[in-house]
Order: sequence, then C-alpha cells, then structure tokens
Amino acid sequence: MPPRRQPFPCTCRAAAWARLAGTWLRRIGVVVLFGLSVGGSAHALQIAVVLTHSGGPQQAFADALQRQLAGGEHRLTRGGNLVDGLDEAALARADLVIAAGANAATTVVERFHRPTLAVMLSRGQWESLRERHPHAAVSAILLDQPAERQMRLIGAVLPRGGRIGVLYSTQSGGPDPELGRAAAAAGLKLVAEAVADPGEVIGGLERLLPAVDALLVLPDPVLSASSPARSILLTSYRFRRPIFAFSRAYVEAGALAAVFSTPEDVATDVGEWLRRMAAANGRAPARPASSFQLAVNRQVARSLNIGVPADEQLRSQLGGGGAP
Repeated sequence: MPPRRQPFPCTCRAAAWARLAGTWLRRIGVVVLFGLSVGGSAHALQIAVVLTHSGGPQQAFADALQRQLAGGEHRLTRGGNLVDGLDEAALARADLVIAAGANAATTVVERFHRPTLAVMLSRGQWESLRERHPHAAVSAILLDQPAERQMRLIGAVLPRGGRIGVLYSTQSGGPDPELGRAAAAAGLKLVAEAVADPGEVIGGLERLLPAVDALLVLPDPVLSASSPARSILLTSYRFRRPIFAFSRAYVEAGALAAVFSTPEDVATDVGEWLRRMAAANGRAPARPASSFQLAVNRQVARSLNIGVPADEQLRSQLGGGGAP
C-alpha cells in the first residue's frame, strides 16, 4: 500500500522533512516485505507484536522474537493482547504488526488496517482470514508442517502402501490437497474423515481407524482442544493405530511421533524473514515455518511393536531441523 501523502507548507523545517522521509522509507520497506514491485533495500521498521492472550506459547514466541531482534535495526514494541487490552497508539504508528494467533490476526486486520504478519495459526484459520479479507496486506507463517515433511516422517516408519487416516472438522475445512500428493509420492494413501463437532470424534474415528494403518493429527482448532484430543488418543490406542501429531505435548501424551515448530522456531523464521526483505512480484505467500523439531515416543513404539529409526536418521530424512 503506498504511503498516504500529507500536505506540508513550504516553510516547514528540515526536521519535519526528515521525519516524513523516514516514514516513507519505513513504509517502502513494508511494501517490499509484502512482495510489491518496489526495489531497494529494507529499512528499519517499527514493529508491534499483538497476542491473542498473554502467557503460554504465544508469550514464548514474543519473548523469543525480542531476543532475535535485539540489537538489530528494527524496533520492536509490545502491542498488548486481546484479553488485557491493546496498545492502540503503538498499533496505529506501527509499520508492521506481528499477530500471534488467529483471533489476534483477525482483530488487527479488521480494526487497524496495518501490514500484518500472522503467526501461530493453522492453515484453515489462515484461509478463513484471507477469504474474509482478500485485499488485506497480510501474510503468515503457519503451524502446519509442509506435507512433504510430514509424509517423509510417516514413510520412514510405515511400509510403502500404508494407509494414513486424517480426521478433520468441517468448521476448519478439509486437509491441504498437498497432503494427498505428498502421500502418493511417499508410497502412501490418504483417507480423510470429516466430523461436524467434537461430539462426533469417537464415531468418526470408529469409522476411520479400521480402514487405515495410522492416524495423522493436524493442528485443527476444533479437534485440538483437550477433550477431543483425549478421545483421539484413547480411541487410536484402542484400535492400536499409531498417531503422527503436530506437537511434543501430543507425543508425550501418547502419539508415536511428531514433526513441529516451536514458538522459538517461529521467532527464528520471523527474524530471518525480516532480514531477507527484498522486492518480488505479488503478495508474500503464507508458508510453514522452515525451522522444526522432531519428537518420538519410544515407549509407544515398543507397545505397538513398531520399529522406528534413530532420531538422527529420521532428522536426516526430514531434511535437517532443530536439535532434539
């Protein structure tokens, strides 16, 4: 979005012109960030961070991002959260808002109309936001892992020809079409089952699990709540089907393995994203975090009689990632 022109009298002082030039340079940097056809190098930005709520993973992300940007050219300010209140003055003057969580991103886009980078939201939440605000200057780093990365993990554990079940809520939209293509490339077949609400989880699993060899759990906002997650774990264990999940907590609770990005990984990606600002054609696309972690529950593997390669071998097959 081009900067808004402001009338200045001929008698304005040099300092006023300097402030105006600084604003233009910062906003050009944001235009470059969002991929519009403007050349030149990136400039220092005023960045406000907004959380859906304080504490937890979102606070961990904000703290990690502050460490990432400490001593750099960009100025980071806290824009508040939706529970305790927003710093509207900080948001009004920000060149870029980084919104953690789908609700924070929606609020920023609807109320403040600032260039926005949404983080810590699922692909389904991102698609819903873009559908409601197709012209907003917003991009995202998603919680969902790349389909190829997920299928490489599953393919390293299951034999070729395996059938992978995916349970999803109709409210969150269907699975990423890339999952099916990545599964086929890994010699696997994807089988999807939809449920309308958390109360249908057990019934959906009882239809799905007998027909598959494993279950892939995605960061579906409806099914990730504690009650449906518990039903998914218990029902899958009853059918003796391994779960491939999206967080370390899920693995610790009984899933077989997960590839995931931590709040610190997302902060690392945001810092790199800001440092690499350069001109491109079209809006900067939403994408998963490039930094990721791996977790394996060896006790679950033994109980299901599944041989899982060593972590180092798995990480090599996934293409790197962070430390275990």
